[in-house]
Amino acid sequence: MNITDAVAQLHKAGIKANGADIERWIEEGKMKADRSPRRQISYTIKTKDLNDFIIKKYEELYQQKLEGILVQVKDLKGQIEILNTRVQIEESKVRSLKRMIQAQNMIADEEIKPGRLLGLKPDEDVQLIRKEFKKLLKALHPDRGGDERLFKVFNEHYKNII
Repeated sequence: MNITDAVAQLHKAGIKANGADIERWIEEGKMKADRSPRRQISYTIKTKDLNDFIIKKYEELYQQKLEGILVQVKDLKGQIEILNTRVQIEESKVRSLKRMIQAQNMIADEEIKPGRLLGLKPDEDVQLIRKEFKKLLKALHPDRGGDERLFKVFNEHYKNII
């Protein structure tokens, strides 16, 4: 098979090449060929050698595609980790809100005395109840890193006992 036939075979295999490309590949040792004894420049290429070359080209192409896919997979894994973290944060927020709603419903459903809300005896002294509420409000204050919603709820109860 000569260079022209090799070009045709490569085109059938989906590899774009011309005669100069084939000569360069032969000189670089990428493709096996024998020099024709009649002419100095002409080459004879065996079908097996051409098929081996085509297979190597496909291997290179698929290796590049595989590397690109692996980079995409790595990026997707990073994005999945970020999304999982965001989901965990949102789930934590939902759990906190559910607890707050349950507490508010419990307070709204029952007429709980402020002392009982703090875990004190229902008939405790009003001064002691106020003192405990102030401690709790200090701990829940948003400026001290507390939860603003809980602060508002307990502040309303504190105002009711004053």
